[in-house]
Amino acid sequence: MTRPLLEVEINGKRFNAVLDTGSRRSYIRADLAKDFPSAPVEPFEVRLGGRRLTLKEGKLVSGIVKDSEGRGYRFSQILFPVEDSGEENGKRIDILFGAIALEDWGTVIDESYKPPKIDHRLLRKGELVELVGGATR
Repeated sequence: MTRPLLEVEINGKRFNAVLDTGSRRSYIRADLAKDFPSAPVEPFEVRLGGRRLTLKEGKLVSGIVKDSEGRGYRFSQILFPVEDSGEENGKRIDILFGAIALEDWGTVIDESYKPPKIDHRLLRKGELVELVGGATR
């Protein structure tokens, strides 16, 4: 099974992100994370892409995540910088959103559609601002 790939916008730039229900935490490529504010975290170990990593820093990242209908929602999340997040469907992964973020957003992934249909249910219900055509509602 391939993981759903979607577009994320941060500071006016577009990035590839995957939704990974098998990962607890969320990650961002280290080269993209350097300009974001640090978030204090207790160091922890994780296995990612077959490698064992010790992560000592989180980054507070805010941006816009889209659903499969193209609607965008603001998010702020602590992402953990990693050197390489791999590829999905031939595209370099910039951000990997794990289960905690997906649960916070109320994300539902309907795999009966190809590609899977994605709905950020809680974001859509107004916990964060839905953006339409660049203007907030």
